[in-house]
Amino acid sequence: MLVYKRALYSELARYYDRIYWSKDYDGETTFLVELFRRYGVTGRELLEVGCGTGNYTRAFVGRGFRVTALDLSDDVLKIARKKVRHGARFVQGDMRDLDAKVEGRYDEVVCLFSTISYNLTRSDLKRTLRGFYDHVRNDGIVVFDTHFTKKGFLDGYRGEDIFDDGKVIGARLSTSKRRGNVGEISFTYLIKDGRKVITLRNDVHRLGLFLPEEFLQAMREVGFEKVEVYSDWTFRKGSNTAPFKDSVFVGRKAA
Repeated sequence: MLVYKRALYSELARYYDRIYWSKDYDGETTFLVELFRRYGVTGRELLEVGCGTGNYTRAFVGRGFRVTALDLSDDVLKIARKKVRHGARFVQGDMRDLDAKVEGRYDEVVCLFSTISYNLTRSDLKRTLRGFYDHVRNDGIVVFDTHFTKKGFLDGYRGEDIFDDGKVIGARLSTSKRRGNVGEISFTYLIKDGRKVITLRNDVHRLGLFLPEEFLQAMREVGFEKVEVYSDWTFRKGSNTAPFKDSVFVGRKAA
């Protein structure tokens, strides 16, 4: 089977949580809740853009937030709805066109797990950030993260991930290529699920590469009055462009 477009979020959506079994959703959510507190944001109405299979959604709901969660993929949303049956509302839509699917304003808007990097151009990035700005309340907060930056993207990277939960075993091979200001990552999967064996090649993900300063400047240009960046889920200020490390960007809307 040969697939060229984001099979991770469609054909292989049911294996997504197994592939990312080591992701610390709970720890990162704990950081975000503390971040909200430090910025004086106490409301609990939260918009999550790019919710995937609902792991952050579940963590936020478990901490008392009422979540509206949006994703482009109906396949991952089906999983998220089963995972989080109360306290969240799920909608299908594109982060570049939030007005088409999202109404009202929220205390917090988050876009996590490098989802922001699916904006390939500066105009798309600003369009997405403008949607965040329009849907956060005055004095509210917007947070997004990425580990794909111009400095941090590994051109020519080759790697592998193995997962085995006793029922399903699989391997994912990764290769990367920089094409101007776009980073291209191609995944190849081999998964054994009971008697079924799945081989899938050329799951290509294209990611916009920006400098941390370019993210911050785009945030200012759409209206955020206070912007900041933190290093890899800590309160150490400054971006982290080391491989596999995240920069966490924060924007505050004026009262």
